[in-house]
Amino acid sequence: MMVFWAIFSLVVGVVVAVVASVLLGRTERAASGAYNPQALSVIGSALLSSFILVTAFLIAGTWSTYNTDRQHTYDEARSATTAYWLAGKLPVADRDRVRGELTTYVNQVISRDWPAMGGHQTSDEANATLDGLRADVGAIRPADAAAEKKRADLAAALDDIYSKRLIRAADVNYDMPKVLYVALIIAAILLIGYPPLVGLTANGRNVVLLAGLGAMVGLGIFIVMALSHPYGEPLRIQPSAFRHALERFAQING
Repeated sequence: MMVFWAIFSLVVGVVVAVVASVLLGRTERAASGAYNPQALSVIGSALLSSFILVTAFLIAGTWSTYNTDRQHTYDEARSATTAYWLAGKLPVADRDRVRGELTTYVNQVISRDWPAMGGHQTSDEANATLDGLRADVGAIRPADAAAEKKRADLAAALDDIYSKRLIRAADVNYDMPKVLYVALIIAAILLIGYPPLVGLTANGRNVVLLAGLGAMVGLGIFIVMALSHPYGEPLRIQPSAFRHALERFAQING
């Protein structure tokens, strides 16, 4: 899927560049070559700098957000593993019930949450499971102070999972300001359309060169758009952290 979208972005950039070159490179100005080289050089440099500035800012910002979102999934999975281990200190019946519900929750995060997060949502089913688990631990009546300490530690770990789940839910709905994407598209169009507008003739060599520029511009836009949606295709964050948590559950049981 990622390869498809990358190729698609390249093709779109090439098509836009070729069409612009053919349509705009046959004007009277293009044929006569009447222009001011110094002024056009300044304008061309400004357009290129504008595109580079906006693209670099968006790639840096979205890449940072992408890595932060991925780290948040590992933080939540680590808290789930801690809670699973702490549940082992409870009496056998409570231990097995809590561990079973924790396993159910993690499985629901993988199977329910992840598909929903692609649509900027989270799973109500996983939410309900975690809420029920916290309620069950809160209802445990320890026999003494030592047992209460163990229950309280587990409850705190579950609260930590809940807090980190809220952070992940917020990550799903975060996006860069829309005006930056508008600026990126405008800068890309001006950058590709500028050469034929100021006199680049539509011969084979020039069309090929402009097509290469269009391909790189299209690829830059693809990277920005892909990184802007960490839980959507084609560069979606995978639930690897929670799969590792399930492996750790099995190891703890062993």
